[in-house]
Amino acid sequence: MRRKSVVRGEGATRREILTAAIERFALASYDDVGLRDIATDVDVDVAYVHRSFGSKEQLFREVLDTQRVDIGLSAIGEKALAGRLAEILFERAHARTSHEHDPLTILVRSLASPTAGRLVGERLQDEYIEPIQQKIGERTPLRASMTMSLLIGFSILRHHLQLPAVTEIDPAQAEALIASAIDEIMKFGKVENPDQA
Repeated sequence: MRRKSVVRGEGATRREILTAAIERFALASYDDVGLRDIATDVDVDVAYVHRSFGSKEQLFREVLDTQRVDIGLSAIGEKALAGRLAEILFERAHARTSHEHDPLTILVRSLASPTAGRLVGERLQDEYIEPIQQKIGERTPLRASMTMSLLIGFSILRHHLQLPAVTEIDPAQAEALIASAIDEIMKFGKVENPDQA
């Protein structure tokens, strides 16, 4: 089969490659996805994929960029943060359309790969852990990291493992419980400023 004749930087074809990569990384692990597979999906030569993205690692970075979810942390006050994070956890499940991939799916598929795991970790650190850390005024990222662990862990149990203990619970009850747990994590060991009491 004759492949498409493309020129470097062609926008539409580059977007097709990125879309094919999203599909592949949502269905298989980073290490099991090859650039040749993605090239075949789009009917271009693998050399064009290399010219467009540089490397598989860079292509994966751009896939992560497309899956970015802006939860508006900058606009959320510290007191409302726990409740809003818990609320967003359930909002995302209902907001996706049938053809969209859950960003968590790509995260789960990637964890076994040292390369992809590092890239996902960097993204979580930059987009969620550091902003939460700054929001709660913490010098170390421990509480922010524990908050993300709770949110990601619950999502995996509910949407990927589909454990009855978390799928059959009333969403409002689960949201309130998670918000309470996050609030306790954020307050743990924190010294209150007497002037703010």
